[in-house]
Amino acid sequence: MSELKKEMEVIHDKTDFKIEFAGTTQLGEFRYTHGGSVQPGLEYHIHYTNDKEEVFMTGGVHNRSSKIIEKVSGEKSLFKRYTEKKKKFKINYPDKYTPIPTDGDYGIGNLDRYFVQKANNLNGEIFEITKDDFRNKNNLYRYIELNWTISGKKVDVIRINTETIESISRVRGNEQFRKILFPLQLWNPPKGSPDDIQSKLDRRKII
Repeated sequence: MSELKKEMEVIHDKTDFKIEFAGTTQLGEFRYTHGGSVQPGLEYHIHYTNDKEEVFMTGGVHNRSSKIIEKVSGEKSLFKRYTEKKKKFKINYPDKYTPIPTDGDYGIGNLDRYFVQKANNLNGEIFEITKDDFRNKNNLYRYIELNWTISGKKVDVIRINTETIESISRVRGNEQFRKILFPLQLWNPPKGSPDDIQSKLDRRKII
């Protein structure tokens, strides 16, 4: 099955409703999504999908020869203007996230971590979020960024991260960071280091 046919089937399956004989193409108004301008005078219909997309197709009614076209000029539809405006003012609600450092992160030795707390509740829960959620800020939350050490000598990591915890707790005036962060969180000793050997010995004792 061709990619175009698969795309058509996906749109057809997601369609909530259609407007048949929605209009006639004008010169330079549409182009085919897979390349080429659409000639003027062709009838088209519109699919409205359950994920709030507006899809134009050739043919007054849907048929096997229908092709997907997209508007490149002319006035935007009321639906398009509405969905664009809604997306513009859409509020991003951050999700809880647990970071999993990569080998590259451990090679660098540290990583940036991001946290939020509801802006209207100083005693509200503080939780970790992704970098993307941190970038898409909104006024409903307070956002916190910190740099966290994840590799190196155990004693150095404890010292550096303890200073980070104390600093962020003092600046933010919030004791929660002392509860959700601990100095060796995400730490991994370098392979072959005394800390790595001791860690392996400790695990053997437990077994």
